[in-house]
Amino acid sequence: MYQELQRFGRVKTNEPLAKHTTFKIGGPADFFVVAEDKNNLVALLRWLDGEGAAYFILGGGSNLLVRDEGYRGVVINLKNAMCEVNGALVTAGAGCATVEVARQSIQAGLTGFEWGVGVPGTIGGAVRGNAGAMGGETGESVSAVEVYRSGEVVSVPGSECGFRYRESVFKRNHDVILSATLALEKSENKEGMRKALENLQYRTKTQPQGYASTGCIFKNVEISQLSPEIKNKIETMYPEDADIRRFFTLGKLSAGWLIEASGMKGARAGAAAVSERHGNFVVNLGAATAADVLSLIERTKEKVYTKFGIAIEEEIQII
Repeated sequence: MYQELQRFGRVKTNEPLAKHTTFKIGGPADFFVVAEDKNNLVALLRWLDGEGAAYFILGGGSNLLVRDEGYRGVVINLKNAMCEVNGALVTAGAGCATVEVARQSIQAGLTGFEWGVGVPGTIGGAVRGNAGAMGGETGESVSAVEVYRSGEVVSVPGSECGFRYRESVFKRNHDVILSATLALEKSENKEGMRKALENLQYRTKTQPQGYASTGCIFKNVEISQLSPEIKNKIETMYPEDADIRRFFTLGKLSAGWLIEASGMKGARAGAAAVSERHGNFVVNLGAATAADVLSLIERTKEKVYTKFGIAIEEEIQII
């Protein structure tokens, strides 16, 4: 297979995926192919489909935990980093960094994607997981998504992407995101730059610095999905808590708050630890394994369920 794969891009065998994830964790991929542009990517996908080969699309490597055993198949690393601004529309290749899309949008005097400054990963991953921060979400701005589907290149309108909190139709089907077009708004002042700076300052203040991590491990909990009994239990346990009042007003219960209230802040497994700064982050203290992280994830879920009766769900992808 090695020789055939070379037709589509640079190929490595037994490539440690820890080198390509923000967590710095993960075993080797049988084959690692760098797809430099959309045409090579589409040709590669068609060939792999024809061969019936297993493959995984890797963008910026955030929101991802690769198991210590690695990946048996072909990992495709996207390098399609094009980003074009046309009026209030911004079109970016799936491999373009989210922060670069935000930067070019702000530079063009557009507003609506400032929250993307400081967010790791690529626009392809942001669309797939409906990534968001500071109250904004990718899906709010998506006009159309270009995908590879069963050998064809198809445009999917934003209205058909099934966006909801940290979800999209692309998590449930086999489409491969090639590019996305965002519809933003013109801004006549420096509002975009101001918001971006505020977002960066907030992230620096509240999120762990200096250690490898993969972003938030768990999804926040939608209040509407909780039973009346659990809502009442939380309000009874914390009758004067300003954070609880804010969460109920916003409609989402912070996973980080639940984790910290369950006593997991600072908990360790091997060289992985729940961050002392933010309970929804697990940090790699230097030589953490996926097994370490998975152990912490299970302990955290058990602790939160025991205290609150809430089953928190992973936001990260585990392969």
